[in-house]
Amino acid sequence: MKNRGKIITAVDLGTSKSCALIAEIDPELEVPVIKGYGICESRGIKKGIIVSIEEASETINQAISAAEKMADVTVTSCYASISGDHIRSMNAQGTIAISRDARTGLGEAREIEKEDIERVIEHTKTVPLPVDRQILHVMPQQFIVDEQSGIRNPLNLLGRRLEIKVHLTTYSTTAASNLSRCFKNAELSIDGFVLHSLASSHAVLTESEKEMGVVLIDIGSGTADIIVFHEGGVHHTGVVNFGTQLITNDVAYLLRIPLETAEKIKKAHGIAFTQSADKEAFFKIESKNGRPPREVPIVKLAEYIEPRMEEIFREAYMEARKADIPLINIPAVVLTGGGAMIKGSEELAESIFKIPARVGSPADFKGYEDVLNKPAFSAAIGVLKYAIQDSKTSRLMKTATPGWLSRTWEKIRKLTENYM
Repeated sequence: MKNRGKIITAVDLGTSKSCALIAEIDPELEVPVIKGYGICESRGIKKGIIVSIEEASETINQAISAAEKMADVTVTSCYASISGDHIRSMNAQGTIAISRDARTGLGEAREIEKEDIERVIEHTKTVPLPVDRQILHVMPQQFIVDEQSGIRNPLNLLGRRLEIKVHLTTYSTTAASNLSRCFKNAELSIDGFVLHSLASSHAVLTESEKEMGVVLIDIGSGTADIIVFHEGGVHHTGVVNFGTQLITNDVAYLLRIPLETAEKIKKAHGIAFTQSADKEAFFKIESKNGRPPREVPIVKLAEYIEPRMEEIFREAYMEARKADIPLINIPAVVLTGGGAMIKGSEELAESIFKIPARVGSPADFKGYEDVLNKPAFSAAIGVLKYAIQDSKTSRLMKTATPGWLSRTWEKIRKLTENYM
């Protein structure tokens, strides 16, 4: 294999499936051009947590090796998605004085510089955290200059006081350390961890949706990851600690079939909204010992699936309500992840959230679109797109914890380009 320049690698570890992508950066469009991918069954990972170092390491090695062989390239580092109920989030605020006067306090107004923006962002990091937690992302919502709110980019504005509202996400250092060990065993270093829901948002959401407001739900096998956008900023992130594996378990138990068969039936015939199921349709389950196959009504399968999907959506709804803005101000829900591919998911989500829903697939990438342009690969594609943004400022620093300040400044720059 040969080494190339401007290579980025993404790994998305899921409960049932893991995916590794190797891409080059299109210099003009700044989109990933995928050169190789590796998809394999996950082992040693459950709901975003490493439960077996050896098996998880082998899963990473298997996915990366397949991607390397296809891309004809050797990689030594990657960006990785991170999820699980150890993820915590909060909204915070920072304030600094732009100018000071020794006698009267605040001095004359002056132009706000890049260093001032970095300093006020740094101030938000002073929130008290337990010793076992570390900041993952600092995502600006808005700036306030001398009590004037709603400012997207304060650079070069005149002011005396600068405030910022941000959304912070943190993770368990123990969980991240175990994850890093698995990558180290696979001879990979971590360029940065990316929150799973944030990665998916990079792949499937339009800038208009982020501006108007949207709840994104990435439905996986072990977890459902939620992120809430409004006016271009992130206002909440959360994780529901169960996913569509519960559906597979129920189908296997109720139909008395193996889990592998239940998973295939769920994907091929599953419907999440019973009202939309064809009451005359059937599917067959092959029997053993020469007995004739069983015929099962599609509507009966839907009756098994809908309660579990409804449970996922109701928990996601309760999680989204934790945002600091009323859900009445959010006009849309976007579903992605493997679970979103179950037919009828949009209708069920709409019945719970009372707003329009759509299924989102990854966009704005090149290479193997016929394979990867599916909701199941949104997070993996999103990690690549996040890595392109991050590499502009961090120069692909080989650290287990990426430079959050440099990433945040790049986000501010992107906000300026997209919204101002």
